Amino acid sequence: MPDAAQPPGSAERLTHRSPLTLSLRDIGRDLRFGLRTLAKSRAFTLVAILSLALGIGVNTALFTVFHATWLKPVAGISGADRVIELLITRLGTQYEAASYPDFQDLRETETPIEALTAWKQEDGSLTTEDGSQHVSVMYVSANYFRVLGVSPARGRDFLAAEDVGPGQHPVAVLSHDMWQNRFAGDADIVGKTITLNRALYTVVGVAPQAFKGHRPISGATDLWAPMMQNPWVAAGPRNFLRDREALWLRVLGRLRAGATVDEANAALQTVFARLESDYPESNRDRRARAAPFGPVPANGRAATLVETGMLFTLAGLVLLIICGNLAGMVLARSVTREREIAVRMALGSGRGRLVRQLMAEALILALAGGAVGVLLAFWVTDVSSPAGLVPAIPGVSFGPNLTILAFSLALTLATTLAFGLLPALRFSRPDLVSSLKDDSGGGGRRVGRVHRIAASAQTGLALSLLVVCTLFVRALGLMERRDLGFEPRDLLVARLDLSLAGYESLDEGEAFMNRLRGSVGSLPGVASLSVADGLPLDLIGNYTSVSRADRADEPGGRLRVEFTRATEGFFQTIATPILRGRGIEPTDEASSEPVVVITTALAEQLWPGEDALGRQLRFALSTDEPQAFTVVGVVGHVASSRPTEDWPHVFVALRQHYRPRITLVVRGAADATALIRPVQSAILDADPGLPLTPVITSESLVARSTEGQRGMVRMAGGLGLLALILSAIGVYGVVAFAVAHRTREIGLRMALGATRERVLGSVVRDAVRLAVPSLAVGALLAVAMAASFGSMLLGLSPVDPLSLALAAGTLFLVVILASLVPARRASGVQPMEALRSE
Repeated sequence: MPDAAQPPGSAERLTHRSPLTLSLRDIGRDLRFGLRTLAKSRAFTLVAILSLALGIGVNTALFTVFHATWLKPVAGISGADRVIELLITRLGTQYEAASYPDFQDLRETETPIEALTAWKQEDGSLTTEDGSQHVSVMYVSANYFRVLGVSPARGRDFLAAEDVGPGQHPVAVLSHDMWQNRFAGDADIVGKTITLNRALYTVVGVAPQAFKGHRPISGATDLWAPMMQNPWVAAGPRNFLRDREALWLRVLGRLRAGATVDEANAALQTVFARLESDYPESNRDRRARAAPFGPVPANGRAATLVETGMLFTLAGLVLLIICGNLAGMVLARSVTREREIAVRMALGSGRGRLVRQLMAEALILALAGGAVGVLLAFWVTDVSSPAGLVPAIPGVSFGPNLTILAFSLALTLATTLAFGLLPALRFSRPDLVSSLKDDSGGGGRRVGRVHRIAASAQTGLALSLLVVCTLFVRALGLMERRDLGFEPRDLLVARLDLSLAGYESLDEGEAFMNRLRGSVGSLPGVASLSVADGLPLDLIGNYTSVSRADRADEPGGRLRVEFTRATEGFFQTIATPILRGRGIEPTDEASSEPVVVITTALAEQLWPGEDALGRQLRFALSTDEPQAFTVVGVVGHVASSRPTEDWPHVFVALRQHYRPRITLVVRGAADATALIRPVQSAILDADPGLPLTPVITSESLVARSTEGQRGMVRMAGGLGLLALILSAIGVYGVVAFAVAHRTREIGLRMALGATRERVLGSVVRDAVRLAVPSLAVGALLAVAMAASFGSMLLGLSPVDPLSLALAAGTLFLVVILASLVPARRASGVQPMEALRSE
């Protein structure tokens, strides 16, 4: 019989409704009921939503950055799925660069690659009415824009005829931003001339606004010029166009329609096997492979992916801990509703309906937390800028889009299942007899077991996260406390590219350096100065392989080293003591015997137990032929250019192996920061045509070299602290839940003579028993996670006893402290009140 409250005919209409209509109607009822239920528990609801917002927000923020830098196509490129990068490999070592002759041979061979183009990024000097300014110039093959599917917004790209003849075709394509910002969007810019590197160039086109270059992650490109205009080619002292040992070109390609990367790789193997046969001296063991094009350079993807995976792992662990906490909270809250659920089941509600209603509440919490988390993530990445995660990338937006929203929705639904399904399944089958009798003890015992397991699991996860965070903090601390081998305090650094001012040859460069020494050295407060092509921890680095000259042909006798070209006074200026022999002197000229100063690490590896002075090394610098160098000095340990590396070092006389890219190093007598502006002015006095050069402190250079590690430690430390707090909340909840359901037992024990201290100790021991197994499992998980991070730990062992002890001890202490509050409450129970409460 229809209910009297229903309108006439409602039962008949209900009968004829489809199952889908009934299901949607039931879901709507469940959601409305869930909203009313959660509104009655405002404190629980608020805590749950904020916890979920934090977990989902952190993961969404990471995915937003990952999507923008990894998954989102590079703006302005058409058909990017057919574009590939070429990587050169040799004896397991991977390079991005290729030689020009190899590139030419490959371009003229029939392969599944439709077209190949080469590029080389360089700094340039643009001279305008406002003076000289640094610009980023990309020298490219004539078909560069066509390979990438980019059509100029104005004018044209390069002609094939402009890709031949070094220095013969000074033409340029401007970026849209440069056209707008430095040439005020001049509508007649095409055909006009600009002054680049003190030479006149004709503007033949303007790139489209969306295209910032094919590598925006490395910074925007200001203009493009033909490869033959590259200073290395047009006026360089070496013949880079014919030298197969000179790996200096980066190569991109476009696959033929229907061709695959695997087919391209097979063809590349064949071509480079032939090149090895034809040119065994230069191409022995050299191979090439194709990699799909993307925003992140193919050569660094593996390391970047490991870092990204680590961050996602840590953030995922935090979300799992939050889900464990919420599951425990829902379990504890559901105990108070056990009688309600039993009554509903006794009146005919099915288990499926009850599960659906309980899951509806979980879904409401997850959707609310997810919505707040998404807003938080977008605020962090858009308003606050993700500078702590990645540098600013031209043309890349970290704003919301459908992909990120879909990820957040999927994460929200997964979170709903993670913290809502277990409590729903447990409490959809209550013990009707005990529940209807209001026998709290049964329910408490039944729920407590699951609650304890959930809290124990999250404690183990928290430990694994804490151990990894502790390892990163310790690794950074060890790196910052290590002996750098030089004194960065009161040291100024200025990088100069003399090729931009036309100082390509040694004579021209030396004349400028003499003027530079005069203008800078005469400044009050300058204690010493020198010129080199690098500095420890400057993130540049030059590498070669050396051997003893008397054993150059022995297999396995070559050692990988880092080398630096320097002039006289270099070791004095950077405050590195010379242990034996001498440093680089003014008499070490191009016409004199080639000399080197080496570190003790290299001396001990090549001549263990012997004096290295007067001995000879054999190696090649850049594209030069290998030659013998006499060791004239030995210095102690000197830090490498990258903080994660520790190579033996070789110092070569700059005059004997000139390079126009130099670093001016100035030691101040006191506070070096007061010398920044005077040094900058003195550089311009040496040549007013040089671009304005930033002068920075060596301390800031050292800090910048470890910024990536610092950012990782900040994020890992924040997530670790969050995990610690969440674990404390979880343990507190379990112990408080257990105490609440042991009130009668505790009252009886105290009535029979148990002291407050014994009750307090019993509750704390329960918390310890809860934590110990999870700490053991968490330690094993932490070691496995740390081992996967490899070199990111900077040489620290994944099984570091101190890190394990610190993390485990901290978490164990937090567990005890978290259990003390409910333990003190339990020890204060009055026996008569406890007995009356039941």
